[in-house]
Amino acid sequence: MGAGLLAISPLAARQADPPLRLADAYDQQIAQLQAQYDALGSQIESLQGQQANLSAQVLAAQQTVATTETQLAAVESQITALNTGLAQTAGAIQSDTTQMAAEKAQLSGLTVAIYTGGGEDVVDALVDSQNLVQFMDRLSSEQAVSASIQVLIDQVHRDQQRLSSLLKTQQTQLATATQQSAQLTTLEAQLQAQQAQLQTEVASLSGQMATLVAERTSILNQIAAVRAEQQAAAAAAAAAAAAGAAPPQDGSGPLPPFAFGPIPDYYPYGQCTWYVASLREVTWGGNADQWLGAAQAQGYSTGSTPKVGAIVVWGPGYGYNSLYGHVAYVAIVYGPTSFAVDEDNFGWNPTVPDQRPVNSLVDVEGFIY
Repeated sequence: MGAGLLAISPLAARQADPPLRLADAYDQQIAQLQAQYDALGSQIESLQGQQANLSAQVLAAQQTVATTETQLAAVESQITALNTGLAQTAGAIQSDTTQMAAEKAQLSGLTVAIYTGGGEDVVDALVDSQNLVQFMDRLSSEQAVSASIQVLIDQVHRDQQRLSSLLKTQQTQLATATQQSAQLTTLEAQLQAQQAQLQTEVASLSGQMATLVAERTSILNQIAAVRAEQQAAAAAAAAAAAAGAAPPQDGSGPLPPFAFGPIPDYYPYGQCTWYVASLREVTWGGNADQWLGAAQAQGYSTGSTPKVGAIVVWGPGYGYNSLYGHVAYVAIVYGPTSFAVDEDNFGWNPTVPDQRPVNSLVDVEGFIY
């Protein structure tokens, strides 16, 4: 039962972190799995945002590629038209050159005829004429024809100059269009490569998300399995309690004293207070029934719900009519009023800790967490 009044040194408060068992272990496992599930959900949301951004970039790249292809087609059509125009201009220049050469030859022949009379010299032409008037008429007629031919030659020459200027302009335009075509072709290749890279990244993100979704599904299955085990354990405990039998234990038995390492313990050996103080650092003194108030005074959290690792405090008269109350270590929790404790000096056996079920909160002052 509880020990008498005993002063202890005020030690720095350090709550031990005992290993959880059964019911609380299930809850902890579910909480850990749920945290993993939520973390994966956050990762998936982040990847979805990245994928949406990349998809928008892919769409923009596709539109830019389409615009570039339209521009390239227009430039190539312009190049075709310029090549056709160049060929036509070159042909016209050649035609004018041929015509001008022929008309120059004709002009040369007329000139010779004027002054030689078809091979004779001017004197012979004058002698052969019936009179001077006939010679002058002949000369004037041939000069008029020569002047007309000269006018035509001048016109052809002007046309040739115009065509030459046009040819240079067309050649300049063709060079510009060819350069623009090369630039657009290079740009199109770059845009297509960028689009392909973005599509690869989108596919990679889709693969990552699929993996994360599969992991989340697996975690949901694990949570369901743990909950099923928890429900089965709770049902078994309830059935055992209803039959008046001891609830099923976790198979480990009561914790040995100082199971979590050396802890200062100034209570008499074999007492319930000594055993509990070996598992939880107790920085107060007093009988067992005084522990709840002492712990509250030191700022410890207390309550009326059993939790694994808590100290349960009973008042005087509990069990074997102890005048000092009783304390124990909560080892297993089955429900809000059903749990199992590890304890010492209950049943007048101060040397062997035991583990037993508790199925009510009768005489329980509270729990120290």
